[in-house]
Amino acid sequence: MTALPVRRLAIPILIVVGAVALGLRARLGLDLGDGTHAVELSMRLARGDQPFRDEMNLQVLGAWPAVPFVWVWLHTVGIDGIVLASRVYFVVLALGVAAVAWRAVAGALGQVTAGVAAVAAVVPTAYNLQLVGYNTTPALLYLVAASSAVGAMVRRSAASSSARWAVVWAVVGGAAAALGAVSHPVTAPAGIVLLLASVLWARGRVRLALAGGAAGAAAVVAALAIVLWGVGHVRETLAFTADYRGEQVDRAGRVAGWLAYVGGELAQPTVLVTLALGVAAAVALACRNALAGPLLFGAVVLAAGAGLTRGASSATFSVSAWLSPVMALVLSLVLLPAAIVAATLLRGAAVRLLTIGVIPSAVGVLCVAAFTASSPTWGAVGSCLAPAVFAALACALCGVVRLGVPDGAASSEGRARVAPWSAAAVGSAVLLALFASHLATSFRDGPLGRLDAAAPTGAYAGLLTTARRADDVAAAQAALKSCATPGSSVLAIGYPAAYLMGDVRFDTPVTWLADFGPSTSHLVRWFEQRQAVPDCVVRPARWWQGSEGATDPHADPLRAWVEARYGPVATTPTLVVLRRSAG
Repeated sequence: MTALPVRRLAIPILIVVGAVALGLRARLGLDLGDGTHAVELSMRLARGDQPFRDEMNLQVLGAWPAVPFVWVWLHTVGIDGIVLASRVYFVVLALGVAAVAWRAVAGALGQVTAGVAAVAAVVPTAYNLQLVGYNTTPALLYLVAASSAVGAMVRRSAASSSARWAVVWAVVGGAAAALGAVSHPVTAPAGIVLLLASVLWARGRVRLALAGGAAGAAAVVAALAIVLWGVGHVRETLAFTADYRGEQVDRAGRVAGWLAYVGGELAQPTVLVTLALGVAAAVALACRNALAGPLLFGAVVLAAGAGLTRGASSATFSVSAWLSPVMALVLSLVLLPAAIVAATLLRGAAVRLLTIGVIPSAVGVLCVAAFTASSPTWGAVGSCLAPAVFAALACALCGVVRLGVPDGAASSEGRARVAPWSAAAVGSAVLLALFASHLATSFRDGPLGRLDAAAPTGAYAGLLTTARRADDVAAAQAALKSCATPGSSVLAIGYPAAYLMGDVRFDTPVTWLADFGPSTSHLVRWFEQRQAVPDCVVRPARWWQGSEGATDPHADPLRAWVEARYGPVATTPTLVVLRRSAG
């Protein structure tokens, strides 16, 4: 039985629609924080800087998949349009990962079922940002790891022609799990659980290949740390990270805050109805009733409607709807009861995928919630959700197709023709909901209807933003030119976008510096050891107001170091540019 109707056309249509939708989305919005920071970390590595040695920030470990592309762009085009280009590159990379996930399990779960689930899994991104970075790299790698591990197990028990590839898929799965953990160390528990679950399900050579792939990837990273990055630099980075984060961070409180947010969203009357419909669909599947598909479709549509009208605002942000990771999380919970029933009854690849996909994602979500300082509204937990979205949707759709028909019923043939269309409706509704939530809010930029101004030429060229943001960027570019020329070295404090306001060099141990207080002694030591004094310093206009002369070097060593060596040359409403003093 075909998994969904129109099988031959469905995969090409999915690829084209996904590429067009995400490609158009890439132009929308311009933020000067996380979205800029991710591009800059890729640029640092592409220009030859090293993690830990040059960039004392663990987040740089998630930038490596973008380095080849960014290197080519910088050497052929320069910095012009690099943000938009990086977003489009992410779309290509994400769809490539979706293709790998689809290929891994399509034979066991159905080609179109797996394709719909794979595309849905790569749409949600933390902060709705389509960029390679520590928030997206682990999601893509864990998706590859989970799907490849299941694909290896399926091929081991298949015909000999497929069995030969089982070891290859297993090695890929193990390596992806290890690299995902390295790319965002906060999510490492998720990677470990994913690998352990895969090893427990696997048998024979597949089990050894999974462990070997993970060990091989870990060995490569360890060799880089010892030979290239330097153990001393790794230790210094970890010490700095521990110092500026401090011991006062309440991890349990952060998890409680995240759970309170999610609980509040799930407690909305409409969402409660959708969860009940999800349970009813699971019961229908267990009874092999054809109502399972329509019930799931209704649940997804109601959940999407609730999320797309769930705007929020505070003193520091406003959103028009649930961000795509929040939408993905709620939809996964709606689909989960049906997915569990389907996996339990179908066994085989379905039950393996559900456990290997969902359990590690749940672990990773809690870890990210404990360590992120961002509001739960922004969906930072999207860095771990992809395997769960893939598994829950694939298993639920597979259940609708294969279990939504009563055995031996006189009308079973007619219902068998209807079941794929029910699954198609559910899958389409999930995709539309995720695309809509991904489009509805641009991270820390204006509402969709106000993104009608073209960004100035330079790194942000090609983006659409608000007129105010476009003017701010143009003013920042002009201010930086008062000090920096192409190739000048720049240190930015509290304004990471400075490095994209001109064709300048990074001369900083941390690309995104904030108010780190006494812990900046690590950074001053970095400058002193290199005898580096950047040509220009950029800081926010609201910082250091009322400061006269050098500040207490013990309270903020970096601030004192800067004020002793630099003087202002240009200001805008948002930033101040300082030039190195003579002598």
